[in-house]
Amino acid sequence: MANLKLEANYRSDMSKSRMKKIRRQGYVTASVFGRGYEPVPLEVKLKDIVDQVKRSEHGLMSIFDLEVHGALNNCDGTVIIKDFFKDPLTRKVLDVQFQRVSMTEKVHVSVPIELVGEAVGATYGGIVEQAMDALEIRSLPADIPPKIEVDVSGLEVGQHIKVAEVVLPPGIEVLSDPEMIVCTCVPPHVRREQEAAPEAEETVPSEAAPAGEPAGEE
Repeated sequence: MANLKLEANYRSDMSKSRMKKIRRQGYVTASVFGRGYEPVPLEVKLKDIVDQVKRSEHGLMSIFDLEVHGALNNCDGTVIIKDFFKDPLTRKVLDVQFQRVSMTEKVHVSVPIELVGEAVGATYGGIVEQAMDALEIRSLPADIPPKIEVDVSGLEVGQHIKVAEVVLPPGIEVLSDPEMIVCTCVPPHVRREQEAAPEAEETVPSEAAPAGEPAGEE
């Protein structure tokens, strides 16, 4: 996998006014950490990341050669996207976390899971439900897959696939619990209409005699 190129600026001004200003200009806050270095605050143009990730066959699992401008010390290096944070309402990316990596050392990453194929159980009305969105793995940066495909073709109603059953490329070490369920094929959901309860017979209450007067007395 060829490394992508990314430029960033050192972020010396941590004020909210500065943060608002760079966001209006298309930048987001970021930081790079790992391999014994102190975290370095950055400003990076979001479009530069998005455009390259979209074009790369490895997507968010791509490796970047990061060049940082304006820092007192050399902060350049090879990085991967470790995490990113979005606004809970607008879903816009607000911050990106980069992790330094060495091409000769394995790294712990979370790789998205994609279900492929049509389950046998689906032909009988079964519904395939995905219980895990990503798999925790450890591998060399160059061996990180863009996604992990799980073939559900042989899945029948009532069956499931565990982490231990997922087929992975050579050199990939699984860190997720092997007993965790990745997906399952459940019976179709049948909605039963609740039977209407029989209407209660209306009863006419007997007239009560006025207080202080015996019933039937004129």
